[in-house]
Amino acid sequence: MAKSVDQIIVEIKAETKKLTQGLDNVNKKLDKTKKTSDRTTNALKKIGAVVATLGLGKLITSSVATIRTFEDLEATLRAVTGGAEQAALSFEVIREFTKGTTFQIDQVAESFIRLKQAGVVPTSEVLQDFGNLSAGMGKSITQLAQAAFNATTGEMEMLKQFGIKAKLEGNTIVATFDGVTKTIDRSGDSIIEYLRSLGRENFPTAIEERLNTLSGAISNL
Repeated sequence: MAKSVDQIIVEIKAETKKLTQGLDNVNKKLDKTKKTSDRTTNALKKIGAVVATLGLGKLITSSVATIRTFEDLEATLRAVTGGAEQAALSFEVIREFTKGTTFQIDQVAESFIRLKQAGVVPTSEVLQDFGNLSAGMGKSITQLAQAAFNATTGEMEMLKQFGIKAKLEGNTIVATFDGVTKTIDRSGDSIIEYLRSLGRENFPTAIEERLNTLSGAISNL
């Protein structure tokens, strides 16, 4: 039997009511979602603020430590070089050398000081040879400078870290590296020159090769 117009209108109203109720439910859910989203956003902002604060604290701590380190190095440079002007010139040599390596400036400065204490003028050429030997052996330049300084006092143990076996024989040192043995004078100049020759002859491009790696690029940055 065909529906009357009144029946159709009633059914439409009923469906419309259902639709309206459904939309109301959707709106309530959306409103709830928005509130949840707002709370989450606010929470993330608070977390971000905390992280930023912690990061700033670490940055300040790191900066203070760096400043103290450089002040100590500057004071030592003045002492070993004889004055503020000489220290400034020495630091310029250190800075220029460090720019083209993966070594950190405090490491190079400490190496400079050790070499100076060993009675050697640490020119950029000396640092280059030492840097190549250090990079070639996977060690820090500070370790090599300390090993060189120790050798001038008769202590040869640290040289083993660089594959060098050395022993004292009177006023000479018998040193062996990569199967090649040489006898050198027991003096700061002779020891430094021997180590420089190892860098020049065996690892002439070690600094450059390390700098061209990803780790080197990040370190230099």
